[in-house]
Amino acid sequence: MKNVIGVTRRVALLPAMGVGLIYPLAQAAERKVKALETPALKVARPTLAAYQAVTRADKRLVAVGERGLVVYSDDAGQSWKQASVPVSCTLTAVRFADAKRGWAVGNMGVVLTTDDAGESWRRCLDGQTAAQLSLVAARAQLEASKPGSDAMAQGNLLVEDAQRLVAEGADKPLLDLAFIDDGSLWVVGAFGMAFSSADGGRSWKSQIHRLPNPEGLSYYGLAQRNRECLLYGEQGLLVRAPQAVEPYTADTLPSNGSLFGSLALREGPLMLLGLRGKAWRSAEPGAPWAAVQTPVDASLVAGTQLTDGRVLLAGVAGQLLQSHDGGQHFRPLALSDRFPFTGLTEAEDGSLLLVGMRGIMRLTANELKTAAAPSSPAPARKSPV
Repeated sequence: MKNVIGVTRRVALLPAMGVGLIYPLAQAAERKVKALETPALKVARPTLAAYQAVTRADKRLVAVGERGLVVYSDDAGQSWKQASVPVSCTLTAVRFADAKRGWAVGNMGVVLTTDDAGESWRRCLDGQTAAQLSLVAARAQLEASKPGSDAMAQGNLLVEDAQRLVAEGADKPLLDLAFIDDGSLWVVGAFGMAFSSADGGRSWKSQIHRLPNPEGLSYYGLAQRNRECLLYGEQGLLVRAPQAVEPYTADTLPSNGSLFGSLALREGPLMLLGLRGKAWRSAEPGAPWAAVQTPVDASLVAGTQLTDGRVLLAGVAGQLLQSHDGGQHFRPLALSDRFPFTGLTEAEDGSLLLVGMRGIMRLTANELKTAAAPSSPAPARKSPV
């Protein structure tokens, strides 16, 4: 299995590294553990920090990023306040179920929750607890397997992997989360990690054994369309269930490039975004995936659909693409400033908020319109916020 091979290689390197480096490695592990116990530091200029994701909580905007940083805005992104966060590890994704209740995931297997629209957060899962949950689930599957069966062989592999997770500690990142139609909350991440909660994060179950991912490839995201649920990620990994309660099966794309983002459109189509500007579109649940041509060759990582129906995609090279036909064709927008984008969302007033490695960029509705004009120069504007 891929993740087992990776561990073997790391162990094999230790003698060549020399005993003198073992102590720094131990120090690094200790710093990681402390990141779970150390609150996020206050920053002087939060709009210039590095962010991984941004979303809406009703009228409020909430962004998450490096070292546990969470900020929120109640004026469509014109000003931001920093939230109280109990960890200082990087946060990678954030979602809200309603105007008050939200969850965020990040490095060290951390899951945070809020019930005050993102002003304060508390920890409800971390990598150490998640690894123990994986071991419990793997042992249960092994005990239920018939001696000598394929299920027993698979159970043994799951137990070995879970034991490795426990031994390595809280060092695996969670990369996305979603609310599934059966009412549960799912979180996924590196090395095939997947966990669910039926009670808003108070208790968790490992779902690793349910998913057809024998190589332990990383999940970069979750997509939900009607009652269909998909998990996607490394090397074109794609598994789906027609309904959340049904077994997950492997799905395939015509390409094995990694998938980094997704977008479910209100009209029904679902888009997957990936490596080297690749995008795929499925018109309805169970429909085949069709390649979408885009005018860029750098990875696409996030998308949003505006109130007026336009579809926007963002890329790691600072591209912003727009579609007027439900994600079937795209053209680039002219931006006066750009940086590696990681997330985007529309504010209540129609402005667009983009986040990434250099902070937060805000485009008003008029600036967005100007950037989309076929023959107009890039609009002059102040950026970041």
